[in-house]
Amino acid sequence: MQGKVRKKRIRIVVPVSTDEWNAPARKLLEGYKDANTQIDIVNIKDGPKAIECCYDEVFAATFLVREAERAEQEGYHGVIDYCFDDPGLRAAKERLEIPIVGLCEASVHFATLLGTAFSIISAGPPDCAFTDIKDLLRLYGFADECASVRSVALPIRQLERGKQIQADRLLSEATKAIEEDGADTIVLGCGSMLVPTEEIQTLGAPVVVPGIAALKLCEDLIDMQLTQSKRAFCIPRRQSGEQA
Repeated sequence: MQGKVRKKRIRIVVPVSTDEWNAPARKLLEGYKDANTQIDIVNIKDGPKAIECCYDEVFAATFLVREAERAEQEGYHGVIDYCFDDPGLRAAKERLEIPIVGLCEASVHFATLLGTAFSIISAGPPDCAFTDIKDLLRLYGFADECASVRSVALPIRQLERGKQIQADRLLSEATKAIEEDGADTIVLGCGSMLVPTEEIQTLGAPVVVPGIAALKLCEDLIDMQLTQSKRAFCIPRRQSGEQA
């Protein structure tokens, strides 16, 4: 063990083809990053403008993996897959030898440390959001700890413009999750849900903000010199004719 990395460089890949969330995400994360952490935010060059269903997720996944590979080649110490659907995350874990962390992955792990039953409050069409998230919870082994999945029922691209509506619906859904579903912890189910959470915390439940959870987990993995196990995520064998 050589001790902490003196300066941590983390690339945040927002896997959509618009940069409209880059500045709000940077404003949030700059307030929580370690003093020796440099964060750089990029988007994919092609793909959906928002991820609201399985189709969008698959559309974005390959472009996400390519940006993650580029980060490793350019000497970054870690990568964050900045979407709650974690598109392409497992493929990127295979390809990379530096840690890559997804928003859902990080958030639900933190939630299970804080309570015994968490609820996820997402955005976008409820039916699509619920399917994707429930699939991830089963994959990560946390389906039984999830009290419910709810939605503020706003299209993702309207979140930034409709902050007050988002905040009001978030408080309403969090109240229902606690009082009706038995949740003791709330997880925001979208990296673009960047409204204040103080009102929810007055309900007596901690609130996990996914971008912050992923950032802190990624920083800790870098400091601990840990990355995904190659026994679990084997480096893919290159196919004939594939370029490096």
